[in-house]
Amino acid sequence: MKKLKPLNIRQENFCHAYVRLGSKSQAYQEAYSLTGENIAQRAGKYGFRLAKYPAAAARIAELQQEKFQREVSIDHLLHSLAAMLRFDIADLYDENGCLKNLKDLPKETRLMIQQFEVNEVFTRTGSERTLAGFTKKVKTYSKTDAIEKLMKHLGGYEKDNRQSQSNPTLVMINLGDGEGEV
Repeated sequence: MKKLKPLNIRQENFCHAYVRLGSKSQAYQEAYSLTGENIAQRAGKYGFRLAKYPAAAARIAELQQEKFQREVSIDHLLHSLAAMLRFDIADLYDENGCLKNLKDLPKETRLMIQQFEVNEVFTRTGSERTLAGFTKKVKTYSKTDAIEKLMKHLGGYEKDNRQSQSNPTLVMINLGDGEGEV
């Protein structure tokens, strides 16, 4: 495998700006401090070329992977689990008790939906077929699963297990003789 030539400071700055801005033209303008006429046209041309340069393309891919890993962090996942616990099923319905349209639901509420199904009911068949109604089924993520995952992450089960091991308690239950009180 051929060793890539190291990037100079402006090329490195271009790679960082491109990952942050998502535009080769804007990244090139920022990294090279372009001024004058036809800036956007020149920046677009040279930004496109630089992004294809093997060392720059490899660096951009590396920076994008780092950015992805930062965005999908444990903190982000824990926030999602906590949001599942705070989710209120009533947020799916309007004041009349009807299911809201998906586009009218806030994003955080939509993210709690695991499955959405619409079954249409028709009367008659063939050319006389008409829609009589429909059934909407919404399945949300399990709060119990979210609780269990958070408990495992936060060490809730370990703490509980340590307590039960250090203080063994004998519990006697009187089951009675089958007659009278238990």
